[in-house]
Amino acid sequence: MAVEPFFWYCRPVANGIWAEEMDSAFGAYTPCAIDSLVICISHLVLLGLCFYRMLLLRKSKKARKYNLRTNAYNYFLALLAGLCTAEPIIRLTRNISIFDLHGQSEQAPFEMVSLIIEAFAWGSMLLMIGLETKIYVREFRWYVRFGVVYVLVGEAAMLNIILSVRDRYSRLAWYMYVSAVICQVCFPLMHC
Repeated sequence: MAVEPFFWYCRPVANGIWAEEMDSAFGAYTPCAIDSLVICISHLVLLGLCFYRMLLLRKSKKARKYNLRTNAYNYFLALLAGLCTAEPIIRLTRNISIFDLHGQSEQAPFEMVSLIIEAFAWGSMLLMIGLETKIYVREFRWYVRFGVVYVLVGEAAMLNIILSVRDRYSRLAWYMYVSAVICQVCFPLMHC
């Protein structure tokens, strides 16, 4: 009885592509395990760091507040964060799955949860960058950068798994995922 919710959440396919082609202890549960344990946790860390920095930007009396001379750099970061926010929203609304290689009709619940968390994390980054155009504080900025790099490490682990079954993807799902990873790689390069 305790296995049924787990089976519903992960939706593994017995003797499917993930079970046969992955050299992983998780077998058919590999996409669920990696997405839930690596991607979700890294995005939750980023979400928490962004919320704390926004709290510092708005309410901190101890932090020294500055105004930026030019906001062009922040506008470019906002564009990248907007693209990183749009990708999970598009995948969620258009039902584009990067884990469904068996032609199921809809995304698995673990993928929906992950996409929602990812959209909130990058949306909070976009909001934080918007706040930084008005008020800038130096405190806690390196922690947010660490959070972005932590998300990137999680995406690298996911990309490693996805590359092993690359030939099984539709072009749309593959290009959408790769473009999101490229935007996420550009973000910490520009944010340093």
